[in-house]
Amino acid sequence: MGGILAGLGYSTIFGFSFLMTKEALEVLNPMELLAMRFIIAALLMSILVIAGIIQVDFKGKPIGLLALMCLFQPIAYFTFETYGLANAATNVAGIILGALPAGVAIMEALLLKERLSALQSAGLSMSIVGVILVAVFGQGHNTETKPIGIIFLTGSMLSAVFFNIASKKAAESFSPVERTFAMMWSAAICFFIPALFENIKGKGNISHLFGEWNRIAGVWGGILYLGILSSVGAFFLINYSLSQLKASQSAVFTNLVTVITVLAGVLIRKEQFSWSQGLSVILIILGIAVVNSSFKEKAKS
Repeated sequence: MGGILAGLGYSTIFGFSFLMTKEALEVLNPMELLAMRFIIAALLMSILVIAGIIQVDFKGKPIGLLALMCLFQPIAYFTFETYGLANAATNVAGIILGALPAGVAIMEALLLKERLSALQSAGLSMSIVGVILVAVFGQGHNTETKPIGIIFLTGSMLSAVFFNIASKKAAESFSPVERTFAMMWSAAICFFIPALFENIKGKGNISHLFGEWNRIAGVWGGILYLGILSSVGAFFLINYSLSQLKASQSAVFTNLVTVITVLAGVLIRKEQFSWSQGLSVILIILGIAVVNSSFKEKAKS
């Protein structure tokens, strides 16, 4: 039950993160946003460690496996996603990233030797169809997608697939806190360096880095949400769920992000709610329920 609640938690946080990201990007460029998001997250986790609230111990553990996990996500994933969304329409992104649970199930079978039953596969398929429906019919027609955008988004989806497998394997040696701590600091360093040089190149000195914050007070809310909840909180919940559930079972909750995003748009941004969105919500929720109920039944037998 704890793993399922964690899945519901991280999907909800990520679902609302799109609204926060859009607000923050009105002030910061993508690399600045990524850098600041993870700097805040890394510093927060360090404060918690110093205060003794959480504990990390990496001695004698397979650091190479941990580094590989961090390379897949957040470093590769967010790099590919950011530049993919800059060169592709959101509906295309939804279709490609919606394939994540299926990709995890395939890689899980190949690398971890874990198999899905027919019922589990049916639930997974329903959830993916729901994502495709809202992506295809919920965004309208556009011509903004470029081939490089598809390549980048495919890279982000594959990065997330391999992250789920690597994190599941790393869970044998590292706690959810240790994995999240490593992820936050690796991303903070890797995104801060290019953001710094990009800013120096564009404005001539370091003093302007992230200086736009002071112009719009509202951007702080988005930055703190992304840095604290959507980074530390959500990634801890992902790592925890991967410690409790099979990788494919945990990954299916990513499709719930689509549901949360649609509902947030309707309730907060007053966007229209179409029949395709309603049907997709039903399919995604049913798919998640089928996958998780079938895992429960299997565990009892």
